[in-house]
Amino acid sequence: MTTALPKTNAALSTATSAAPLTTEIRVLLEGVSWETFEQLLEETGDQRHQRFAYRDGLLEIMVPLAGHEEPIRLFDQLLAAIIDELELEFRSLGSLTMKNPKQKKGLEPDCCFYIQNEAVVRGVDALDFEVHPPPDLVIEVDNSNSSLNKFPIYTALKVPEIWRLRYGSMTIYHLNAEQSEYKTQDKSLAFSQLPVQELPQFVEQAKKIGQRAAVRELAKRVRQVLADLAKD
Repeated sequence: MTTALPKTNAALSTATSAAPLTTEIRVLLEGVSWETFEQLLEETGDQRHQRFAYRDGLLEIMVPLAGHEEPIRLFDQLLAAIIDELELEFRSLGSLTMKNPKQKKGLEPDCCFYIQNEAVVRGVDALDFEVHPPPDLVIEVDNSNSSLNKFPIYTALKVPEIWRLRYGSMTIYHLNAEQSEYKTQDKSLAFSQLPVQELPQFVEQAKKIGQRAAVRELAKRVRQVLADLAKD
């Protein structure tokens, strides 16, 4: 890569004191131009391990470790189990690069999904966020105390729902009606009838009984909830 990045001002964030485990390494660079960010994305390609986020001249480079990637991969399986039990469809696009060039903001989430708008983007290889809707749901694992605040980026992208997994608990955020900020909520927009805040329990359970066993346990839980709803 030929582009010279500006020197870092706040070098490395590993969250060693606040978190029981280091699950990601983050480098925050200041004074980075939007053009440099776009060139960095182009020159590093789609197969790199790092994930980038950019806003207001700040560029975060995040290197996920095992404790970061495992829950993300498991969440993909857990959501697939929920979708199957509800007999719905979804489109899982992982760390899809999402940009708003007009506001010069962009990022790559840990994982993202089209659920409500799956049919709208089904089969679309080149998503254009000036034409297509953003993903319906984004999931972020963030155990670092000095990570870049990504909410302004997601606001610019108009992502309706974010699940943030932090230290083993999950917080649900919805973009407000004015599309100006995110508010914490008790229920999911995508799965309003299900207690999705229980999902981190299945992530922890997978460490004891295995990932597929935890997914099967979740499927049983979903069937139980749906059966109880049918009785009411």
